[in-house]
Amino acid sequence: MDRLTGIDHITLCVENLEAAEFLFTKVLGFELIWSARDVGTDKSSMNTVVVQRGSARVALMQGKDKTMKSQITEFVEKYGQGVQHFALEVDDIEAACREWEAQGVKFSGPVKEGRDGFGPLKQRFTYPLFPASGLFIELTQREHGGEKSRTFVRSTVESLYKDIERDQASGVERTIIDYETSPVPVEKKPLKKAS
Repeated sequence: MDRLTGIDHITLCVENLEAAEFLFTKVLGFELIWSARDVGTDKSSMNTVVVQRGSARVALMQGKDKTMKSQITEFVEKYGQGVQHFALEVDDIEAACREWEAQGVKFSGPVKEGRDGFGPLKQRFTYPLFPASGLFIELTQREHGGEKSRTFVRSTVESLYKDIERDQASGVERTIIDYETSPVPVEKKPLKKAS
């Protein structure tokens, strides 16, 4: 993918956002650059902060359960605290998406668009990379002519949250590609012998 310009950020799901923020800002020397509380829906949501040190950006998210379990809470229960997704920065998100879709990549929703006060931000998210894995990829475009977004936009984060909540409610687990029909080699596990 020639359009890739680098890694934009890594997102971690945590059980205690206050402790994670303290770790990154007071111990590891990151600076808080963005935060949002109660991002989601009336069913469930999350609190999030984004920290940065140099060009390294890390988003931290903690689930907030309401009438249903937050997808972040569910992620932590299923996979443990850790990386939920990583974002690749691209120079043309529409072209990058077309390229990936031509290879069979499935996205969880359309391109999300917003402005962070510095410039426009476009984002799009894939389904998880592997079966029984919560890890997915985000494509991000920050540069648009002379403008460049620096932080995040609540509306795009909320839109992603709603896409994942929709899939969570359906109970159907999807992956970035269709492993049943794709040419990706899949290792067959040997059958267990009956005792």
